[in-house]
Amino acid sequence: MSGAAPSRRPSVRSGLILAILTVVVCLLAAEMALRLRTSASLLWHYPNFIQLDLRANESERPQLRYDTVLGWDLQPGASGLLAGRPISISPEGMRNHASGAKAGRGPTILALGDSYTEGFAVADDETWPAHLERHTGRRVLAGGVRDYGLDQMVLKAEKLVPTLKPGVVVLAFIASDIDRTGRAARNGRHKPYFVATGEGLELRNVPVPAMPVDGPDTLVRRVLGHSYLLHLTMGRLGAHELWHGNTVHTGEDSDLISCRLMSRLAALTQRENVQALVVGFPRYEDWAWPGNGIVQHRRVAAVLDCASRAGLKTLNTYAPFEQEGVAQELETFFVDWHFSDRANALAARLIAPAL
Repeated sequence: MSGAAPSRRPSVRSGLILAILTVVVCLLAAEMALRLRTSASLLWHYPNFIQLDLRANESERPQLRYDTVLGWDLQPGASGLLAGRPISISPEGMRNHASGAKAGRGPTILALGDSYTEGFAVADDETWPAHLERHTGRRVLAGGVRDYGLDQMVLKAEKLVPTLKPGVVVLAFIASDIDRTGRAARNGRHKPYFVATGEGLELRNVPVPAMPVDGPDTLVRRVLGHSYLLHLTMGRLGAHELWHGNTVHTGEDSDLISCRLMSRLAALTQRENVQALVVGFPRYEDWAWPGNGIVQHRRVAAVLDCASRAGLKTLNTYAPFEQEGVAQELETFFVDWHFSDRANALAARLIAPAL
């Protein structure tokens, strides 16, 4: 009598293949389910979501120009829409606003910063520099530029202060601007950056390369960019830089660089005999995700402490904003993750007496 045939144990290789196929099928099912839940049209429409994200702001690109030292700057004389609100830029490269200044009321104020200072998603007369001009009766030059880091703000101060001769420089920043000092490219554009050397800083990447960052065009992103499941997941994780591939990190300690930049700004103000005020602004995220917001607020406070030690006057607006009830009325103080007209008016009221 012949014995039963011995059972054949599956090989490790076949088991691995089966596991991979199971994962792929589950991911495809999740992809289809998510597309159907979001919009039935996504079942037969497969765009590259990375490219859609990067093309979303193409209408705003004419408002910027390439700059060999700063990376990019506002395009003099440009106009159009910024986050759906009208924007116009003066022939000198400053954002316009109706003048409320009166002759003889005091020296000119030069406002520098990022999109909070430029005025993202608000009209020309709703930016905080516009409010400050009306509040003080002094002319305010709005030199803020979207996506700037603290390094670009200080470099722009070094470029403008010797020629414009303002009486006061107001440099306003948020926690994100600290991180941006650790980037050699951001949003597909190369930028200058500093490295720590000894007790000082050394400027790198100048002249700034003019060619675009090639990360978004890599084979992996050209393929995986069509996944709506990945697109949504990376967005929920806040991993936009990794997903888009249009940012280059320097590996430098951005908090250290930001601290030393305050000494560089102080040296400029002493050379040019101008006053300076360094202002820390809160962000939408600081209240939307309070746990992380506390950490970021401490980083802003640390940079302000560096500025104070360097001899610069400082203003931390986090507590005054909190006292105004921003946590309870977040959507009235912020629009599209930036200051609304109401928040800009409050910022100007806080800055004016500190000048």
